[in-house]
Amino acid sequence: MTAGRAFWPLLVVHAILVQVISYGLRPSLSYAVIELGYGSVWLAVLAVMFALPPLILAVATGRLVDRVGERPSMVIGGAALTGASGIALVASEHLALLIAATALLGIGIIFSMVAEQSAVTGQARRRGMDTVFGIYTFITSLGQGVGPLLLLMPPAPGTLSPPLEPIAAACGLASLVTLATSFGFGSHHRAEPKPASGGRWPARRLLAIPGMYRALLVSGLILASIDVTLAYLPALAHSRGIAPGWVTAMLAARSLMTMASRINLGFLVRMLGRRKLTVAACAVSALALCGLPLPVPVGVLIGLTAVYGFASGLGQPMTMVWVTRLTPSGTQGTVLSLRIAGNRLAQTLIPAMSGAAAAVSGVSGVLLLTGAALGVAAWSATAVPDD
Repeated sequence: MTAGRAFWPLLVVHAILVQVISYGLRPSLSYAVIELGYGSVWLAVLAVMFALPPLILAVATGRLVDRVGERPSMVIGGAALTGASGIALVASEHLALLIAATALLGIGIIFSMVAEQSAVTGQARRRGMDTVFGIYTFITSLGQGVGPLLLLMPPAPGTLSPPLEPIAAACGLASLVTLATSFGFGSHHRAEPKPASGGRWPARRLLAIPGMYRALLVSGLILASIDVTLAYLPALAHSRGIAPGWVTAMLAARSLMTMASRINLGFLVRMLGRRKLTVAACAVSALALCGLPLPVPVGVLIGLTAVYGFASGLGQPMTMVWVTRLTPSGTQGTVLSLRIAGNRLAQTLIPAMSGAAAAVSGVSGVLLLTGAALGVAAWSATAVPDD
C-alpha cells in the first residue's frame, strides 16, 4: 500500500477518474444503442455484459491483490479502461463493438475497485471503519457526479443523444491518467498476519460465517439498482421526450445526495444505529424507484432520483463496514473479492430479469422490479449488527 501522505491524493485521483469513466461512458453507450434503433432488451444485454466478466474474474482479482499487492490489479484495470474507451471511439455504428466496449469497461472497473478497496481496508483498520469507508465512498461519489456532465456535450445534428466519440475520447484521456496513477500503489497484504485460528479460509468457509450471505445480498441488490437506474434513466427520458440535459440533472442530483449521505455517515450511524439506518436506506430507495414510472413532471423525477441517491448512497459504505467486521484476521482480500463477486452476481441477474420485464412492460416494469428487489434488501438488512 502506498505509504504516508501520498496515499490519499493518489487514491482521490484514481477513484474519481474511474467513476468519471464509468458514469460518463456507460450512459453514452446506452444512448448509442438507442440511436441504432435497439430497444430496452438490448439495454439489458449491455447491463449484463458490464457485470458478467467481472463476476467471473472477481475472486481471482482479489487473490491477485493478496499475492502481489494493489499495483498490478490497478494497472490491468487502467489498461482495460483505456481499451474500452478506444473501442467506444469507433463503435457508434456497430452494436457488437458497443457490447465489447461495455464488457471491457466492466473488467476495468472490477480490477480497479478491488485494488482500491483493498488499499482502503488497510487505512480503515488504523483510522476507524465508518470514517474511512465514508471518505472513500464520498470520493467515488465525486466521480459519479462529474461523469454525467460529459453527457452535456452538444449532440450531433439530427439527434438528441450525446455524441459518443468525444465522450469516449475524454474517457480515454482520463483512463491514461488512471493508468499512470496506478504505478504509485503498492501492497499492504504482505505485512498482514496469517489467517486467524483454523488455518486456511476458503471461500465456502467465509460464506458460512453468520450474516455474510445477507451482507452480500444487501450490497449486491443496492449496487445492481444503481446500475439499472444508470442504464434505464436515458430510456425513461427518451420515451417521454425529455432532453438529455434533464437526464444529466437527475444523475447529478442522485450523485450529490449520495455524497451528502456518505459524508454524514458517522453522524447518521450515531443517530439511528447501523441496523435501522441500513433498513431505512433500502426501504426509502425502493419507494423512490417505484415512484419514477409515475406520470410526474421532470422536477419530481429529479426529486425522486435525489431521494434515491441519498438512501442508496448509504448502502455501499454500510455493507463494507458490515463485511469487514465479519472478516477473520488475514482474509480481507478474499472477503473483499467475494463481496464484489456478490455485487456482480446481482448486477448480472437483476439486469437479466429487467430485460424480461422490459420486454413485457417497458422501462416502468424494470424500475418497479428493481424497487421490489430493494424491498428484499431491506428485509436482509435486519441482520446488521448494531454494535
